[in-house]
Amino acid sequence: MESTAGRLTGKTALVTGAAGGIGAATAELFAREGARVVVADVNKDGAAATADRIRDDGGIAAPFAADVSDETQVAGLVTFAVEEFGGLDVLQNYASNRGVVPEDVSVADADLSVWTAQLSVDLLGCVLTSKYALPHMLEAGGGAITNSSSLAGWLSLGSRPAYATAKAGVVGFSKTLATQYGKQGIRCNVIAPGYIATPATEQMYDEKQTQVLFDHVSAPRLGRPDDVALAALFLASPESAFINGHVLVVDGGMSAYAPMLPSLRRLADEQ
Repeated sequence: MESTAGRLTGKTALVTGAAGGIGAATAELFAREGARVVVADVNKDGAAATADRIRDDGGIAAPFAADVSDETQVAGLVTFAVEEFGGLDVLQNYASNRGVVPEDVSVADADLSVWTAQLSVDLLGCVLTSKYALPHMLEAGGGAITNSSSLAGWLSLGSRPAYATAKAGVVGFSKTLATQYGKQGIRCNVIAPGYIATPATEQMYDEKQTQVLFDHVSAPRLGRPDDVALAALFLASPESAFINGHVLVVDGGMSAYAPMLPSLRRLADEQ
């Protein structure tokens, strides 16, 4: 992925869920764009590996291991970012709990612990990081927060109800934050990826299921982590200075048409 124009030069960015996949791609791109990046993840070794790649590429990064569902750890994470790099300008939340995917199957059968585990990371993680980042951003006169939702937040896949609920909550929380703090220079937006080919998603879908997902993308390929990272860069940069409370969908057009369209296309091909 090519660098663009140093859009984040002089900024400090905190990226959660940055041990791999979309989070790592975003942290690396932010660094190439001039940001000092705190690479945060519950996976200590993964965060360190991402930070090492950034430094090897000539960027500035520091890893920090934290569980975003733990308020004490989040407070320590934000304090570290401010003390390490002198402030905090950009907060990018990607942390998500993949550990409960096999149990997040139906409303009637899933144990309450599944809901708690998913909501505490995917939704409350955004709440906690924002809570502790906001005072520093307000003191500096502004900042950019971007939270990660998903198409699953408003288009049901027929499964993973706890995940869908968490991601829908992210949208409502982000719009509220944007409304409450916009006049004070804080922007809060949402990225909503569709299917993005990452190691985590590739473990969730077999070859046939992946083909079905590809059939529903109005693009010549599946999404990549870089596609989301570039959208995140735009929302973090001054180029989006007048965009606040917005949900930016990065799904290759998957949500742009009526759901029966791929089936109609197949029927047409068979005639």
